[in-house]
Amino acid sequence: MSEANATGPTATGPTVLGPGAVPGGIPLKLHLNEPEYAALVRIALHRHTTASHLVETLVLRALEHTEVPPPADSSPKRSHTTYDEATRGFTRDGSRVTLPEH
Repeated sequence: MSEANATGPTATGPTVLGPGAVPGGIPLKLHLNEPEYAALVRIALHRHTTASHLVETLVLRALEHTEVPPPADSSPKRSHTTYDEATRGFTRDGSRVTLPEH
C-alpha cells in the first residue's frame, strides 16, 4: 500500500465518482442557465473531459486558495433536558383531572 493511500482520502484531486456524488465530502449545487451550461460543455469537450469533472476541478482549485474559517463551537449552550424533566408536571392522556368546585 502506498503512503498516499495509507493516510486516507483527501480532497486534493478530482473524485472518480459519478455525477451527483459529493467531492471530498463537500456538498455543492450549481445552477447554470442554458448559455453558461453550453459554454461549460464546450470547454469540457475541448479539454477531453466531462462538465462535472471540469466543475469539480475548478471548485477544488478554488478551495486550495480559500482561507478556511475556524470550526464552529458546537458545545451545547445548556445541559440536555431528559424526557422525564421535560414532561414533569403533565399528566398522561386518558387520566382525568378533577377540578375543585367553587
